[in-house]
Amino acid sequence: MAKIEEPKVTPERLMQFGFAYAPPLIIGAAVANKVFDILAGGAKNVEEVSRQTGASVRGLRAIMNALVGLELLKKSGDKYALTPESEAFLVSNKPGTLAGFFSMNRVRLMQQWMKLDEIVHTGRPAEARNQEGPGTEFFTALVENIIPMSYGSAQALGDHLKLADATNEVRVLDLASGSGKIGTRASDRGRLGWHDSDNETHHAKVWCGAPFQIYRR
Repeated sequence: MAKIEEPKVTPERLMQFGFAYAPPLIIGAAVANKVFDILAGGAKNVEEVSRQTGASVRGLRAIMNALVGLELLKKSGDKYALTPESEAFLVSNKPGTLAGFFSMNRVRLMQQWMKLDEIVHTGRPAEARNQEGPGTEFFTALVENIIPMSYGSAQALGDHLKLADATNEVRVLDLASGSGKIGTRASDRGRLGWHDSDNETHHAKVWCGAPFQIYRR
């Protein structure tokens, strides 16, 4: 019987871990410099993007080439364009955008992760998020930027409940709703009143293309 050779041990996985910090930082920098938003208007070269964003040609070329490598931009000649993925999820005015999440990740989350060695040593968190001051600031930003993650499922809920055709108020029990983000996004399909697990009642009326308003009682 032929001897089965054990797979050779390589550092490949560890090297992938070692550079895993780079993609979210690259995406966050591109979001901060409006790269995806500018390219939503059509393919452009680096100089055109520089003129419209005010960012340096040198910096943009480096980051946009990196995004090509990450398959979040495509390049033809000297022109860069969005991919279907970046067009759907990294343009800031799209309903399911994750642009804000990557900005928040870079500014609010990664800085705390950089303190992990000290956290492990002391057993104390980098920041007390259960305190009103820092907690309110953090969760306000967090909720705003994770709402788009629930957009698809909330829209599916709205379609399933036929909210667009509803003539009366429709009520949904949203368990562990937190900020009520599922309810507010589902209400894009019509008028929705819902109870969360804290037995608060929320009412939202949404017009397509306009910010929603939430009323509590």
